[in-house]
Amino acid sequence: MWLGADKKEFEAFLDSAAVYWRKNVGAASSERYLVVEVFHQDIRVAMRNLAVANAIRRIVPAQLVVVTGVEQMWHEALWTEFDVKLVERLARAYGATEVVDLYRLVEGPARSGTPEQVPVELFGRRLTPGPSIGADTLAEFVSATYCRVTKRPRPPEDPGADPRYRRREALARAISSSYDALLGSGSVVALVTSHVDYDHWGLAVDSARRAGVPVVHTQQTGCLKAYALFPEADTGRYTFRGELTHQIGSFFAERVWTRRGEVRRNAELVAWRSKVNLGRPSWWRGGASASVDISNSAERARLRTHFAARLGFDPARPVVAVFNHAVSDAPGTNHQSFPTLADWFEQTARYASTSTEVQWLFQDHPSQFRYDSTGFFDSVAARYGRHKHMVFQPSSELSKNGLWSLVDLGVTVRGSVSNELPAYGIPVIQAGWSEWSECGLSTVVEDPEAYAKALDAAITGLCGGQELISVEQVDRARLWLWFYRSATDLVTPQVPHWEVWPAGYLLKAVQTAFRHIESDADPLFDAVERMWTRREPVLTRTDLRVPEGVR
Repeated sequence: MWLGADKKEFEAFLDSAAVYWRKNVGAASSERYLVVEVFHQDIRVAMRNLAVANAIRRIVPAQLVVVTGVEQMWHEALWTEFDVKLVERLARAYGATEVVDLYRLVEGPARSGTPEQVPVELFGRRLTPGPSIGADTLAEFVSATYCRVTKRPRPPEDPGADPRYRRREALARAISSSYDALLGSGSVVALVTSHVDYDHWGLAVDSARRAGVPVVHTQQTGCLKAYALFPEADTGRYTFRGELTHQIGSFFAERVWTRRGEVRRNAELVAWRSKVNLGRPSWWRGGASASVDISNSAERARLRTHFAARLGFDPARPVVAVFNHAVSDAPGTNHQSFPTLADWFEQTARYASTSTEVQWLFQDHPSQFRYDSTGFFDSVAARYGRHKHMVFQPSSELSKNGLWSLVDLGVTVRGSVSNELPAYGIPVIQAGWSEWSECGLSTVVEDPEAYAKALDAAITGLCGGQELISVEQVDRARLWLWFYRSATDLVTPQVPHWEVWPAGYLLKAVQTAFRHIESDADPLFDAVERMWTRREPVLTRTDLRVPEGVR
């Protein structure tokens, strides 16, 4: 676990946590249990999972089982340090009865070629796996994990020839079998996880869904944010994220859009604040201290002339900005118009090369170095950079002021620009689903043909001086910002804001909460109970039910 904190502070924190949770949850005599994963090295991620899990345990008495571990390929790809022993100590402080080192469990069977024969024991008894995962679904997880740990845009053309792919496949079979036993026992209350993709996270979600176990997905931003997929609302037709896309769209329509007059003032405030917000999900914008301080069209025009000159663009001609996604980031995690994120980006560049009516700005993802080892963006830029109407650059080279003054149309897959740009009157085309893509903010396309038609129509409209975004879409986008940054961002002393760091400050803040803040007023417990008992797809700061007679 990545701590970087004083050992005495960590010891004091563990002591405080152990006393707090012993008093607020207590020992569970029930044979039921709740599974929490801790596969991320950042303690902030673990705290979010454990806090939500214990809040559920206050509603449904259950023992706490923590699954953790680290594997060499993941370590090389992502972690700077991961200490399973520290994870176990943290888990015990939060009341864990059992801590399972998943990779220690599956390594032997995976190497010996018997991945379906992983012995899983819990509370002194052997667990029996249920029905195994489908071959196609397993292959999708293996492919996505391979891309992530090797930082490659696509899986190998001949998977059997790559020993890294074969290792991921053997591990995935063993991991899935272990999760089928752990989550398919009939005694599991819920799975709480920080991620829903790749092998050690995503295969747990898949096993839980097949076993009819609720899945709560915490987020790594803001204070405490979480989504939930309950079995009675799971159609089984889509990925976890795909199911949430539909449910969040319905929730937004019923609980937010119908109350737009009531919350518009707050939405406008959040839209103003997001202009200067330096945290996630605004991390695509460049400039260490850049903010958007354009207040009228005249100021935009002056800045547009300046930034256009920097890029070699004509300020009088439309500019389309294409925001490249992190190319190995959970491909297929939701519905995409193209087979891979790389296919989408390459085909967009090919389309742009012949679309000379407008100017094209291709922005690379600011964290691409964590996701790509192949120089993918640069290779596409080398192929098409000779076209004067196309510019390729890292996002850090253009501030928010530059973006807002230049961009007339945004194009992305599922990135946060598709909810932020519309909030300021800039239309967006999405070549895939996101959690907000059914909230009416952008133009969402299903396949390559529809994508090409949407680009054709948008470019024709831009060149003809048409307004490509409606007033309602702007309203919806600003309401989404409020919904995401405020209504679904729970402020609780147990989980300080993501920006509370370094670790010493974080531990001190939470230790203070455990020792000095009375738990009967902690909003964590009421909010989780509301989500759990009403089976709502998202954790909310307040009750968003629409009062009778309000529509």
